This record gives sequence, structure tokens and C-alpha cells, in this order.
Amino acid sequence: MTAPIGQPRSKAAARTSLLFLGGTDTVGGVHILVRGRAGRLLLDIGIVGNPGIVRDRTLFNAFQPPRPGSMLPDYLRAGMAPLVESLYERGDLAPFVTVSDATRALRAPGFALDGYPLVDDEPGTDLAVFVSHLHDDHMALLEFVARNVPVIMSDAGARLHGALVAAGALPAVHAAVTGVVPGVARSVGDLVLHVILVDHDIPGAAGVLVETPDGTMAYTGDWRRHGRHPEAMQAFADACAGVDVLITDASGAQPPDARTVQCAQVAEREIASLLSDLATSAHRGLYCSFDERNLERHADVQVVAKAHGRLLVASPRTVAIWHAAASAGLPCPRIEDIAVWDDSEGMRDDPQPPTQPPIAPQTAPPPTVRRVRAADVAADPAAFLCELRSSERARLLDIGAGPGDVYAYLDGYPYGPADPGWPVLVTWMRQLGIRLETISSRGHAWEDDLRWLVDAVRPGMVIPVHTNHPDHFPGVTTPVRPVRRGDEIALSPGARTLSGDLR
Repeated sequence: MTAPIGQPRSKAAARTSLLFLGGTDTVGGVHILVRGRAGRLLLDIGIVGNPGIVRDRTLFNAFQPPRPGSMLPDYLRAGMAPLVESLYERGDLAPFVTVSDATRALRAPGFALDGYPLVDDEPGTDLAVFVSHLHDDHMALLEFVARNVPVIMSDAGARLHGALVAAGALPAVHAAVTGVVPGVARSVGDLVLHVILVDHDIPGAAGVLVETPDGTMAYTGDWRRHGRHPEAMQAFADACAGVDVLITDASGAQPPDARTVQCAQVAEREIASLLSDLATSAHRGLYCSFDERNLERHADVQVVAKAHGRLLVASPRTVAIWHAAASAGLPCPRIEDIAVWDDSEGMRDDPQPPTQPPIAPQTAPPPTVRRVRAADVAADPAAFLCELRSSERARLLDIGAGPGDVYAYLDGYPYGPADPGWPVLVTWMRQLGIRLETISSRGHAWEDDLRWLVDAVRPGMVIPVHTNHPDHFPGVTTPVRPVRRGDEIALSPGARTLSGDLR
């Protein structure tokens, strides 16, 4: 039996349990609370707000952002943040004092939060947050975490977080962020954590192996094997072999008759070669967009630009991130080999959706970086490879871009053909006569790789999360247990099964 949600558990009677608070049937927004006798660990703390990925499920997104003065209460009442007391900084809850107060009306029977778990404080237990990686759907609520709640990431993830804050791409946080290097264990009460790097499309992505008095569990975070570091997934599988429970990102799980609306996918190692082919075929201008946190791909773009005699021009926000990331020892383009758009031309340099209020950067592009204006590109389009964020597309009009030019979509916003922003991008390219090419390598495992991981780990049970289709995990011999928000299941001591009713 598990304790009623919201009620403190008897430490003598309680076993370690897994309480699923979000991301059970959506891509993103994973919130899993590991509840030990003396420690609690929340696995990830993001929001799922992109209507191109999860439709008709969330209230706030780039088109309807939360109110700047009421972001946390808005997210809580929208069911987009886990209802866990003592997790959040009190000032961010204002005008409310507790999570319970903020959500009481909507938790009434028949209302929007009816059935959502409300987790009361458990005196005498430590609470910490593990952030698998720095994509908004896994960490956007980090800024609201209370200052007395430790936040744990990989060492590279923590360095990237510091760089993004310094560059103004993320807000500062109340909590202390601790980076853990591979091979070093971290304890939260009676839970022992081992942070293990995984292959994803952002530096520092990691999963976690948790040892408890009642068994072991592993959580992958987001992962793939078609990226730069497939060996990381083999190391993860080796470290987690035989765990009682494996919780995995299952974005790649699809019904047999699914009509997938996304860009064709390639392996990460193919990106540079395909972009190089486009650089060869572009008779005039070459433009691109990419996710601002995929630093290793950025470095590939810069190498391709240089090989073709083109100067890579990026937005001030992007260059600020590169400058801060380089100072943190992270891979990114060499500042000496790039240029930055001249921000005196009146372009907005907004965050990519889902949007947050603009943040003043602490680390601006160095003054030594060359400034490039639209007129410079217009005079010799073949001399440049230009990043253009959605807010900067009007530069194409200033340049006089058109037939003979190529726009390379290298992921980032908009997030593929299902995204509401995609038709806008397509319209721009069609109206101007620019050839649109997509080169996409997402950060999520393909179906065959999901099978591979289960076979390699041989867990007692697999729980798919971070998926719109939890009931369509690929066929494996290991038992697969889809869960729903609010399910709480207890680890059985020494057994490779979970207690509780299968649903």
C-alpha cells in the first residue's frame, strides 16, 4: 500500500516510492518524486508549453505566456508545475503563502486540478532537485526553487547553467546549483545518487542512478544514440545494469498508424557534411537557425563556414552565450572566428519560445568581435553564413535575399512542421524565393535504440515517460508499465518488481 497523496508517511512503515507528478503522457514536463524514508529527490522541473509538441494540454506557451508578476502561481494553477510544498521560494508564491493556498479553488472536485497530487511537507526528510539537462521542458521552473533546496546537475551542466545565466539566456536562481563529476556519489537523506552522462543535443545532459534501502532505480533524462557520444549510452547501460526500475525518455514511441509530422532525422555526425553540401550549392546567401544551447553543433557550423570561405554571423544573444560558455570551458565556436549582427539596426534579440521576460545580459559580446550589418551581407552574400532568429528574419528584406539563397533549418525554433511557427517560416522562404532545406537531428532515441537500452540494462521494470504515447513502447521482453499523473508505486526490497496495481 502507498500513503494517500498529500499525507506525511510513517517512516517506519514507508518504503521508497516513485510518485509521478508530470510528463507521464506528454513530451516534456517530467516531474518524478523519489520518496525515501529520510530523503526526497525530484527528477526534473521543467514545463511543457510548446503547442507544437503537446497540443490542447497546457494553458501557457509562447503565444500566451504567464504574467511576469505571477509566473509561479500561474504555472501551479495551470497544472504545469508540481504541487510540492517547500519546493518553491516563498516570495515567488506571492500573494499566496503555500502551494495549497494557491491551488485550492482549482483542486475542488470537477475543477481543473481535481486529482492532481498535492505533496505535503515530510518533516525530517531532505529534499533536493536533480536536473537532467538545460532544456526548458526539464528545468524552466528552476528559478523558483527555494534557496534551501539543493539542485544537482552534472558538472558540465552546472557550468553551462552558469554560462547561460551570465549571458542573459536564463534567469538567476535562488537555490545553490551543484555540479557532480562522474564517479562521485551524492547523498540526499537515505538516497545515494550517481550522475551519469548521456548522449543528448546539449552539453552536460545526464541521467541518474539512485540507490535506496529498498532497491535501485535509474532515470535516463533525454537521450539518443545517434549523437556525438553514443559511447556515453553504453556507459550508462553498464552502470545501471540490473536496476529494479528503469525510467526512460520514450519520445520515439509511436502507434503503428501514427502520422508523424516532423523533419526527417539524420545522425548528428551527418550534420556538418550536409551543411557543407548546402554551402557548395548556395550561389549567394546562406542563412540558418539552430537551438541556442546546442553548442557542439554551433562549433560544426562555424567549421563549415570557415571551410567555405564564409564568415559566421550570429545574433548578440548567441555570441554572448558562446563567450560565456568558452569562459566555462565548454565547446563552442571560437569568438575570434565569428562576427555578430550590429544591434544598432533595430532588431529585437528575443529569447526563442517558450518565452520568458527579457533578461539583461551580464556577459555581452566582446568589443573585439566584428560587427556586421545587413548592408555588408547585401554587398557580398556569398561571404557570409548568417544565423537568423525568428525575430531577426526582417534582415532578409534589408539584405535583398531571394532566388539563389538558401536557408538551412538546423533545429531550434520553430520546432518542426507541427509547430505553429513553422508555416510562418515557410511563408517567408516561399515569398522571397529562398530555398528552405531542413537538416535535423533531434535529441531523442529512435525506437530501435529504446529496445537496445532495455536489452542492455535488463531492468526489472521499464516505465516510459516524456512521451505522448506511453502505451506504445516498442516490444521488449522486460515488463513495461505505463503510468499516469498521480501514480505512486513502491520499490520492493531485493525484488525486481514494483508493488501496486498495474494500470
